[in-house]
Amino acid sequence: MLFKIPRLYDSHVHFIATGEFASGLRLESITSLQDLQNLDRTKPGYYRQHWLVGFGWDERQWPAHEQPHKDLLDKVFPDIPVYFARMDGHSSWLNSAALKEMGLESATGILMEKDHLRAWDQLPSFSKSQQRSNILQACRTFNAAGFTHVRDLSCTESLWNMLCEVADAGDLTLAIEENFTSHDMNDFDSMLTAALAAKKQDRPLLRSKGIKVFYDGSLGSETALLSRPYNGERSGNQGRILWDIADIETMMKRTWAAGLEFSVHTIGDEAAHHIVQAARKISAQGAVGRLNLEHAQILRPETIQMMKPLHVRCHMQPCHWLSDRVWLMEKLRELYPYVFPWEALRLAQIPISFGCDSPVEPSSFWRNYLALEESPQARIRKFNGDITVVHAHPDKTFAPDCHSVIEDGVVKEVVFNGKRII
Repeated sequence: MLFKIPRLYDSHVHFIATGEFASGLRLESITSLQDLQNLDRTKPGYYRQHWLVGFGWDERQWPAHEQPHKDLLDKVFPDIPVYFARMDGHSSWLNSAALKEMGLESATGILMEKDHLRAWDQLPSFSKSQQRSNILQACRTFNAAGFTHVRDLSCTESLWNMLCEVADAGDLTLAIEENFTSHDMNDFDSMLTAALAAKKQDRPLLRSKGIKVFYDGSLGSETALLSRPYNGERSGNQGRILWDIADIETMMKRTWAAGLEFSVHTIGDEAAHHIVQAARKISAQGAVGRLNLEHAQILRPETIQMMKPLHVRCHMQPCHWLSDRVWLMEKLRELYPYVFPWEALRLAQIPISFGCDSPVEPSSFWRNYLALEESPQARIRKFNGDITVVHAHPDKTFAPDCHSVIEDGVVKEVVFNGKRII
């Protein structure tokens, strides 16, 4: 199968993390104390100052009697702070030295959701040379997968400033949209100020788009907010929310009033329903703006109908089905018919864009294509749209002279700004 896609777009990425983890310490194969003891910890790219940082552990790969715990890290790393992010980016594993240095307490060393994100924000910064190297590595990673356009959901003021330097030096090989993440009301004002200041500094290949927040968690951690309990009625757990909905409404109003987009991480069906209800409420009060639902992995039909009057776009990652399919039906039970509703959104004429959530999943047009082809076998409604349309950047004026050619999963050609780079 041969595809030629103009402006091949990954609409949901964590840009600098993609560069960091491509050259950083990977933990996918770490499944025991012995593996921890055998880790190669010598590469400079594994460190933020004196902190050892890694990504990709998954407790499901560990034996039941030896689960990730701070005591295991303390045995191997008694003298340096260690921060390891889980493979879904929603939890982290710290040792006692790290907890002490951050002024945190945890009986297990496992931090989840907002606690995890706050700890991430407290990590020491990379040096300027490390940050520039990570930006260029991220560009190479996305280009190698065929992408010429990406939308980043993890911008900070320091990242924006470095991206401007790289863009001005002519070293960007991607058209990048940036969204500044707010983790609580204490940092919202500073993030809004940073996003507005960045918007005044837009470059031809670099745009500031708005504010992003996490409203719920993930299906893998069973923290995405559902309208029914996980694993059937016996569990009682329906996930969690990370914000008071009144605060969400306040941020949405202020972000729209500033002329920026508001993006919300909503994986569970009830989380998405809350956000759409909030958008309709403040729209009825006269507030108007762009709402982006990030992931939108489970949507009930009534929620989709409620979207129709709104300026909403759903950013979806078909590749998540490839990773989640082994447990998805068991976790969701009666909500399973509403999972990965790309065809329902298409029929309702709700705009959608596809991405990959890198580095949580590899950035890959082909994996998304395979997920769309194979998922109907698992009773996912077949997507009858054109994947090259929903994977192309919708603004034809943003770095227009770009295209990619992919054949049977192999990137054959990437043209960026009229120049062939692959």
